[in-house]
Order: sequence, then C-alpha cells, then structure tokens
Amino acid sequence: MRVPKLQPSQYSWFIRPFLWLLERKQNKTLKPAQLLGRRPKLFISMFLLYKTINRKTSPIKPYIHALMSVRVAQLNQCGFTIEHDSKVLRSLKERLNKDKLLDWQNCSDFKPQECAVLAYTDAITDSSLHVTDRHIDQLRCYYNDDEIVELTTIIVFQNMTTKFNAAFDVCKKTV
Repeated sequence: MRVPKLQPSQYSWFIRPFLWLLERKQNKTLKPAQLLGRRPKLFISMFLLYKTINRKTSPIKPYIHALMSVRVAQLNQCGFTIEHDSKVLRSLKERLNKDKLLDWQNCSDFKPQECAVLAYTDAITDSSLHVTDRHIDQLRCYYNDDEIVELTTIIVFQNMTTKFNAAFDVCKKTV
C-alpha cells in the first residue's frame, strides 16, 4: 500500500465504529476503507454512495451488479474487487465464475441480457471503446431508462473504486 494506514486511535472518533463494523462484517480489515478513513468527509460520502448503490430495493438484480463489478475489476486489474465480488457472484449463480468473464464474448454460458450488460460495461470501462446507441438499444430490451441510469452509476462507481484501489496498490492483497 502506497500510503500507510493509521493507528486506530489516529482515525476520527466517528470513523472508528465504521471501520470496526466493516472489519467485523468482512472478517478482515479493508485497506480501501482505512485509506478513505484518513479523510472523514470523503469516507462518509463514499460510504453513503456505496450503501445507496447496493441497497436492497435497487432495480438491478444482485447477480447483474456482481457481474458488472467483477468485469470492471478485471478490466482495471483490481484483484481486491475481483476477489471480493467473485464471492458474491459465486454465491448467487453457480453456473458462472470470474474466469468465464475474461472471455465472455466467446463463452456460450451468458444469456443475451448478460451479454448486453457486459458489452455496455466494457464500453464504459475500456478507454479504447465507446458507448454507442446500439449498447443502449440492447439494454432497453431488458431495462427501462431509469434502470439504465442505475446500471451506469454502478459501473462508474466500480470504475472509481477500482482505480482508487489500483492507485494505492491495494489490488493485490486484501488484508
């Protein structure tokens, strides 16, 4: 990690309980949370955004969310997120694993809806690609415009967090 973590007593008094809860829930210390904990306002803002994007009432199914998250992490080479979200992906759908996502275009295991989402995810994440009207038209077969906005927000958030993790070299190890 390029920026050292603080001692627990060095974090703001209202950040410490969040870090403790995250560690308890995940059974490990999350380095990205420790880094953000250095800046309490950023930590709280990111935490609230994360909770909003991952809310139970989201119109995006958890499986699709995990599928997009793992794909973004693969493209951004963030092992931390690949490991974390692959567990979610495996628990939701036994038929897929993260390795099939590496070459999803040539894998017959993906349904048309999943392919539309993955193509859109790739177009947003890979800077050599561009989002086209075709991407949106394919998504409209399965999602309304509000849901497409939600899909886009999830992808953009994952891009932000995986790039944050990569910048601080937390992508290789989770503890």
